[in-house]
Amino acid sequence: MRFTSILTIALTFAGVIQSLPIETRGIGALHGVVYTARKSDGQCQSAQEIDASVKTMKSKGINNIRTYSQECNQLPAILDAINSNGGGMTVLAAVWIDGTGNDDQEIATLKSVLNSKDTSAINGILVGNEVIFKGQMSSSELAKKIKAVKSFSKGIKVGTAEMDTTYPPDLMAASDIAAVNIHPYFSQVDVKNALSNLNDRFNNFKKLAHGVSEVFISETGWPSEGAPFGDAIPSVKNTQIFAAALATSHLPYYFFEWQDSSWKEAGIESHFGLLNTFGRSKFAL
Repeated sequence: MRFTSILTIALTFAGVIQSLPIETRGIGALHGVVYTARKSDGQCQSAQEIDASVKTMKSKGINNIRTYSQECNQLPAILDAINSNGGGMTVLAAVWIDGTGNDDQEIATLKSVLNSKDTSAINGILVGNEVIFKGQMSSSELAKKIKAVKSFSKGIKVGTAEMDTTYPPDLMAASDIAAVNIHPYFSQVDVKNALSNLNDRFNNFKKLAHGVSEVFISETGWPSEGAPFGDAIPSVKNTQIFAAALATSHLPYYFFEWQDSSWKEAGIESHFGLLNTFGRSKFAL
């Protein structure tokens, strides 16, 4: 009877343990993250809010930040935030290029920041994002803008970010760095095959960029909401699966993106964040 009672208690206790919720383990530290210094409604973040974001990134082991533009006075604010939080982080600076009259202002603002700030945390400059893919200008026109930025970059490497299918040789020749945006979701693959898809495409891209000194993935991620695309299913679980796979890889990547951007056009792109629109992590980081 004594043995039976102990066994019964043990089995009952085991059943209780199995019924309890299991705490989700956090993913490993991500190499880098794409960051837009805007609030969820599209308004610019303050310098204090940028500092808080950078502090949180560092606390999660994310030490590399990629930006898109000079808007919201973000570059000097990010540089200040890196310094105030003990350094040890980098920022990939950028100018937004789209063939409009704002291009020159973006470039002029970057030049002013480089002339007035300690630039030691800047590990590169991207001139435009998917400009060729979007058909906003020719590669030769974009190459001229890259060369213009090189003229005052103070030795910081300069390039652009394109899709792996839209990076022509003349643009590659004008670049010190080659940054590629690769999203396995848009290849319609199951999330279990996302990392191998990313690896294959990145390795093929590196062959095209053999003459460039530095090659990296400037965007990759997985949406947590939205419509399925072939075998690619958006969900928080799948975002976590892909992020966890990236964290165990040795790829040089920037995860797209830090926080959901509800100010963007309605659709899948507003749901790629590690954080939701309220600034809360979708899963443990």
